[in-house]
Amino acid sequence: MSFMFNPHPYDDYTPVNRPELPDEIIKGAVFGAEKVMKTLSQAVLKYKLGNGGCIAALEGYPSADFEQFANGITCLLKDENIRMFSTRELCLPAKELENKLAGCLPGDRVKDPVLLYGRLYNGKYIDLLDKKKLTEIKYLCRQVRETGGIAIIYGMGAACEELQEIIDVLVYLDVTPKEVMLRAHAGRWKNFGDDVARPVKELQRRAYYVDFELAAALRGDLISHGKIDFYVASDKDASMNVISGKELALITAALAAYPFRCKPVYLEGVWGGYYVQHARKLPNQFKNIAWIFDLIPMEVSILIQLGGGLMDMPFFTFVQCQGDAILGTQIKERFGGYFPIRFNYDDTFHSNGNMSIQVHPPREYCMETFNELGTQDEGYYVVATGHGARTYCGLKEGVSKKEFFEKIRESEREHTEVDYQNYVNAVESKPGRQFLIPGGTIHASGRNQLILEIGSLTMGSYTFKLYDYLRKDLDGKPRPIHSYYGEQVLKEERTEKFVCEHLVKEPVLLRQDEDCEEYVVGEDELVYYSTRRLCFEKKAQDCTEDRFHVLALVDGEKVMVRSKNIPGHSYTMDYLDLVVVPAQIGEYELVNMGNQPVVVYKVLVR
Repeated sequence: MSFMFNPHPYDDYTPVNRPELPDEIIKGAVFGAEKVMKTLSQAVLKYKLGNGGCIAALEGYPSADFEQFANGITCLLKDENIRMFSTRELCLPAKELENKLAGCLPGDRVKDPVLLYGRLYNGKYIDLLDKKKLTEIKYLCRQVRETGGIAIIYGMGAACEELQEIIDVLVYLDVTPKEVMLRAHAGRWKNFGDDVARPVKELQRRAYYVDFELAAALRGDLISHGKIDFYVASDKDASMNVISGKELALITAALAAYPFRCKPVYLEGVWGGYYVQHARKLPNQFKNIAWIFDLIPMEVSILIQLGGGLMDMPFFTFVQCQGDAILGTQIKERFGGYFPIRFNYDDTFHSNGNMSIQVHPPREYCMETFNELGTQDEGYYVVATGHGARTYCGLKEGVSKKEFFEKIRESEREHTEVDYQNYVNAVESKPGRQFLIPGGTIHASGRNQLILEIGSLTMGSYTFKLYDYLRKDLDGKPRPIHSYYGEQVLKEERTEKFVCEHLVKEPVLLRQDEDCEEYVVGEDELVYYSTRRLCFEKKAQDCTEDRFHVLALVDGEKVMVRSKNIPGHSYTMDYLDLVVVPAQIGEYELVNMGNQPVVVYKVLVR
């Protein structure tokens, strides 16, 4: 369920999580494609020898190298009685699938000029399979097993509910969201059921609304019911590794007892800046980093130390494994098992311009129009600013929405400039200032600042650009404007007065002791999260109370976050790092490891 079009291939291996693990897991860690294939082939052979035959399934996330694994395992087995069946053989014809999914992928270029949006698919794999072929393959697989042979079913849907009853050994091939998109750009995979690969943006749109939905739902079902025999973190041949399903549960349970950090993803953009690149000492290969996806749940992964190697697992897989421990039981139930807040940095520091003037849809519109899970509310916390920095939020008093959109549509048609500053309210940006941006509020981050952006549950990126200064994107094409959707959702009453009363408030002291002051910097009934600021010199105490916290070090050098009950369960974060404190940790403390006072930004679900 990724909506990350063009991630930079750079891998940031700074955030490594090191939970204490049993010796047998560490010693048994297997890394490298050749060793992984050998482990899987031995497991299949062992089952066959003990049971007189075996049906193995290679299930996984979109872009997984199913054929490579199927061929690798069969080569190592050296058994004459092996049959392989691809789930592509089971799919309905491509044209029939296209018609069946047309409602998820509308083609109205007036509303959506570059066909970016759609509706999330609610069905299951069985709805896209030929039931006659499914029955036939089940019969053939059983026949192979009964004659003492090995049958391998591989591909997306290989472990769907209708096939689970015949599977003896189930292997899950996971892929991180960033790698999924890098493989898409390399032409390494096709959408489920397609005969021919689509152009990358079409492939991703179809994947977002259909393929990722199917895969994530099935993966969650397999995890929750303990049906995975072997889990493979399969991104790269050299670093891929395999663990058993039981080890997957043990490793993720161990990590969920620690504060942890995810592996960020970096994306370039026309308005991108240089603050994070310098602060994190990133290589000079970037043009300009616009977005830093530090904790966008469906986009990032998590690095776990396993002996001498690193397992790179999709963050959402981790949440599916340990939702209660990470989120807290009530929050898990309330948000359907999804991590309900996302975090990324927007960097316009020393850039060539502002972000686009934009608006996001509120809850009802998101759910009714796109079949999404909730709203797309946002928040901007100002981390650092340069000269003249400001943030745009709300309309100016007395502005005519009708007149504003007439100017926007004229700009679309005739490529004319819009004097947006006559219409959009601007507020001076100061470090520590919080902007709440509920769906329907016009906004933009101005140039020359670093913003920590918070977002709500919506999985996709429903950013309706209203004006983008007539710029072209990095690919040389004009950036799309979504005036139809924008006019539908923009709330005209969100003016400067409303912004001052609800969206940009002065900090309120919540608690104070000899060590720490905690302020509420952003909270309103329009958004379901609360943003806080912890200010201290030496240490601070806190408690999750069965709901996760997310912390960001926004001023200072280094802070250790550790459990009070088990002090060894800790993570030390550097400037700009984001750390999740799982709900189950309870009481924890923050210890300043640097020489200056620190400010830690905290977000929690209300």
